[in-house]
Formats: sequence, structure tokens, C-alpha cells
Amino acid sequence: MADKTHTWRFRRIGGMDQVVLKTGDDIAALTELDPKLWVALAMPTSQHQCRETLALLDIDNDGKVRVPELLRAIARCQEAFSNLDVLFDETSAISMEMPRNENLRTSCAYAAELAGVSADSVDLKTVELASSRYSGKPFNGDGVIVPGSSVDEARASSISMIIGAGYQTQDSSGAPGLSQANLEAFTADAKAFLAWSDAGAALLKSLPDIRFDAVLPAYQAIAPAIDDYFRRCAVLGLAGNQEALKDLSAQMAAILAAPPSEGDASLQKLPLALPRADGLLPLDAAFNPLFSDAAAILFSALKTPYALGSTIDRSAWAALAADMDRYADWISQRPNSGAGNLSKEALFSTLTETTIDAIRALIEKDLAEAPRAQGLRELRDILILKRDLLKVLRNFVSMDEFYGRHKGLFQSGRLYIDGRELELCLEVRNPAAHATLAGFSAICLLYCDIARTSGEKASIVAALTAGAADRVYAGRNGIYFDEDGKDWNATITKVVIQPVSIREAFLSPYKWLARTIEELAAKRAGAAEANRQNQLKDIAQKTVEQPTKTAQAVEQVVPKKIDVGTVAAIGVALGSIGAMITSILGLFIGMGVWMPIGFVAVFLLISGPSMILAAIKLRRRDLSPLLNAEGWAINGSLKLNIPFGVTLSHLAQLPPNSIRTMNDPYAPKRKPWGLYIAALIVALLAVAWLLGWLKPVIALFAR
Repeated sequence: MADKTHTWRFRRIGGMDQVVLKTGDDIAALTELDPKLWVALAMPTSQHQCRETLALLDIDNDGKVRVPELLRAIARCQEAFSNLDVLFDETSAISMEMPRNENLRTSCAYAAELAGVSADSVDLKTVELASSRYSGKPFNGDGVIVPGSSVDEARASSISMIIGAGYQTQDSSGAPGLSQANLEAFTADAKAFLAWSDAGAALLKSLPDIRFDAVLPAYQAIAPAIDDYFRRCAVLGLAGNQEALKDLSAQMAAILAAPPSEGDASLQKLPLALPRADGLLPLDAAFNPLFSDAAAILFSALKTPYALGSTIDRSAWAALAADMDRYADWISQRPNSGAGNLSKEALFSTLTETTIDAIRALIEKDLAEAPRAQGLRELRDILILKRDLLKVLRNFVSMDEFYGRHKGLFQSGRLYIDGRELELCLEVRNPAAHATLAGFSAICLLYCDIARTSGEKASIVAALTAGAADRVYAGRNGIYFDEDGKDWNATITKVVIQPVSIREAFLSPYKWLARTIEELAAKRAGAAEANRQNQLKDIAQKTVEQPTKTAQAVEQVVPKKIDVGTVAAIGVALGSIGAMITSILGLFIGMGVWMPIGFVAVFLLISGPSMILAAIKLRRRDLSPLLNAEGWAINGSLKLNIPFGVTLSHLAQLPPNSIRTMNDPYAPKRKPWGLYIAALIVALLAVAWLLGWLKPVIALFAR
């Protein structure tokens, strides 16, 4: 039982207090830790890491691991080990002094013996080899025997026959075998089939000696038609007048008007033969074509055994039909089982008390090995828990694996795109939930479809947490490497736009201004180009349509003189612009030594709002909505602050000691902007000197 005075250690990380697991006592005391302090309450088993362990922890097989199931696993480890500190080596190796109980030590020794290794220590690989060799034994504790389990050839043959009849269960070795339930089912089915066969033999002794199995299909096909014939004969006898057949004759005449085809619906309405007032059915009469073949088979087979003459009356037919129905009832009661496919001789030889008891003894001998088989299975489960349970706890009770090593169980791989590596990737199994919850994460997300040349397809979401998102757009391709090392072709299908970094936010106003100027310039250039093309079109049209004029007839265009008002307006505009520039320069130069701070203030006024908004959103980045979309139950928030986010997205960098050549032969020729800027500064200083703006600055430095 856990110590009720256990001292817990917590650390604040990811926006919540997370428990620190440093010792085996910390793990053992988790039974008393309030589940509200656990990072997660449920974890899907469909993770790329520790799949086998998560499947082992999922006791109810509902696809999720919950708190009670983890506590059961911890209790299981406490029963197996004397100290839970052994979980911290995170390996599957176990030495003989680690197990708490004797059964586990015995299983370790037996596994080492089967695998042919030293008994001092065993690991998962050793146990799996031992289990494989143990399963290949004739008696391996699963209660299923194979033909090789018997040294007696007759018993082995009987086991093979029963298995071949469909009574089988897969043995631990993978081969089909025979279990106790299979043997009991075969015995019951074989006895039922033999009883049915004996009942049939008694029935056939009371019936005429004919092949009922060959005659029965013909009887079942024609019996309703013969019953109908005798009913029609009774009606005709009641009428006492052959005139009653007129309508039937007219109906046959109508059918004969066109050649009837086989299966014609009109033939279904006709009787087997023309009714007779005496109620007799001539065996050689002209029968309805639909029943003529069945009538020939039936009457030819039954004529002699039933001493039929040239006709049969209703009472004789009733006796014959009763025998056929008795046989049909017996056939319908045939047991539908695999035992019925075996010969009676094989069933009799197998159902002997000696054979059945011998097979039961073999099954009991196999079951006697069950404790050893269970011990090996228990040992294998314990070794899996020893290797992975701590990793699971550090992704469930806390998120040490994610925040400390960037190796969370939910991380499915790495995406390489746009010169960067995105480390935080999750497989998307529930797109609808992502569409609802992705916006709450405040993370810039790239949703991608991934595919391999083998035909495998999936979807992932990658978090972009460093750099800029300028060149990331739907349709861009990259390469994705999953946790198993397989590479996938990745294509962005959707981008959830969110701030990525403060640097991006600082530059965003200027990028927006540059884009706006480019768009306006392109728009104005496009409009000018369209106007010019329209003018050229008008000139070409006038040239074609108007006759050629002589030089004398051409009207002389007198150039207009520049209006004085226009000149004045231009002067006023230039003066205003100059005054504005002068005031701005005067403002900055008048600041004296504080001029750099003025420049910084201007930049902050421009970029500050976007940087503040980005900082607020970057502080709100939370991974928990994405995990909840994938079926996790996260107790709080899993923050991705700016420093941690930078570690999850790696930008391209040149290797250390790289040599970089800067003279690009295809780079555009650069203009001497440095000379231009120097000339502008000199001109500004000269203007400032002439206007007297530099005198306060010179006086300040002179003091």
C-alpha cells in the first residue's frame, strides 16, 4: 500500500503543474494522487510508439487507456518486483534478484533453459525465443493437441480425421489442432449422424426396394400437379358432364395458336393431363410439357415396386405419396455437421471408448503444461511493462517525454518542407474534430495528405512554430518521415494561419506595404497598358476608315501653352512636400543625441501593434485541442511558448566550418546604393547647415 505521507514534487511547465516521477516510490504512490492533477485522463492506443504496451494496458479493449488501467499495471509491477526503481532503466532485461515471487523466477529460469542462454538475466528477446520453442512442442499448455502429440499412428490418424472434418482450433504453434470442445462437438455430432443413419435404415426396410434418393426430386417436382389433377377429376365427376371441359379445351386451343415455349406461363395454368370423370390417371397419358419428364422418371421407377397397371387412382397415389413423404422427412432431418461427411466405418472406429479416452488423455496432458505456458506469457507481459511503462506514465501522468525530449507518444514523425524541419506532427484520424478544435490551439498548422508508392495513404497535421509562413501554401510538396523511418510524399491541403514568431510580426507591416505598393503599381501599369492599347486601336481604325489627306488639308495642331495657374499649383505642391520633409528632418535633428531613439520609436509605432498581438497569440498556443481532437482527454493546457516552440521547428543552417562563396554569377547587377545614400546624407547635412539646424548639435558637443 502506498505511503499516505508521500512527498510529491511538481514543476510548472506547459502552463500547468506536472508531477515529477523520479523514484519507484513516486510511481507506487500514484494510486493516491488526485486524477485531476494528471495531465491526461485517457489516451488512445493508436499511437506510433509503444503500440504493444498500450494494447496490453487496454484491458477492456475499447481502444483507450484510462487511469484505472494504468493503476492496475502499476499494481501488477508491484506484485512482480520488489522495488519499482527497476522501471527507470527502461529496458526489458530482468535479473534473478529482481522478481518478488518465486513463480516469476521459475519462469525466468525456464525461459533461459529453453532459449539456451545464461539464467542470470533474461530479456524480451530471450523470452520470445523461449515461447516460440515452447509453442512448437507437442504439449504446450494451450489445451490443443495436434496429430504429432500422439506416438500411436492410429490415434494420430483419428486426430487428423477429426481436424479434417472441421473440428479444429489453432494451436500455439500456428498449426490446426483439436481441443476438448472440438472433441465433444465431434462426438455429439457423430452420434447424432449415426442415429439418423440407423433411423433411415429402419425406414427403408419398411418401404419398397427402390432408389428413393434418385426418385425423390422427380416426386417433389410433380406431386402438386398430380394432387391438382385428382381434384379436377373430382370436380368433373361432380359435374357429370363432359361439357365442363369446354373452357379447358378453349384455353388449350388459345395456347396452341402460338408455339408455346418451355416454361411458358400459360402452361402453368393447365393441369397435368385432361381430367377424367372416372378419376384415373393413365400412366402413359399425354402430360403437360412442364411435368412430362418428371412423370416419366417417377412412374417408370414406381410402376413395378407398387404393382401399378396402366392407370393409378387417388387412393394408390395417396399411399405412394405417403411413402415418399416419409423418406423426404427423414432426409430433411439429416444433421448438418462435419461428422456427416465421414464414412460410417470411420465414425464407428473413432467413437470407440478406447479412442475417445486416449484423445482426452492427450488433451489433459497438454493442459497440465498450462502453468508453464501462463508463466511464460506473464513473464513476457512483465518485461514489456518494465521497458515501456515509465514512458507511458511520462506521457500520461505528466508530459516529461514531450517537454524534455521532444518524444511524445502522440508525435508521429517529421515533416521536411520549405527549408525547415517540423518536429511536432500528429496523424489525423478524425478530420471533423480537427476542423472544430484546430482554431483553439492558436498554432500555425499545416494539414497534409501523405502517400507512399506502395499505395498507403494517411493525413497528418504539422505545427509551424518558428520562422515565417510566407511561402507556405496549399499544394506545396514536402517529405514526411514517420517514426518507423519510412518516407512519405506530403502535400499541404490546408493551412491554419496563426502568428509564428515576433520577427515575422515586426516585418509584417513593411511586407504588407511592399505588397500593397506592388499591387497598386501593377494595377496602374495594367490600366496604363490597357489605355495605350485602346489608343493604338483607335488610331489604327481611323487610319483604315478615313481617306488619306493631303499635307495641305491636315489641320495643324497648335500646342497649348502652360497655364499660369497650373504652374502655381505645382509650385504650391512642391513647397508643401518640401515643408513636410523639412519639418520631419527638423524634428529628428532637433532631438540631438536622442535621434536614434526617435527612429526606434517610429519603428515601434509602425510594428508595435502587430508585435503585441502576435505575442499575445503566441502565449496562447496550446497543444491540448489537437490531442483532444484525436481522442485524448487532456486535463489542462499544454502551452507551446516562444522558446519551446523554436525547438520544435528547425530552420535550414549551413554546417559548421562550411565555406561560402558569395559571388553569384547569375545575381542581378547591383546599383551603388551606398554611394547614393552617402550623397543624400551629405546633401541633407549641407541643407541643415545652411538652415542653421546643426548649430545646437555643434554647441552641445562643444560643451
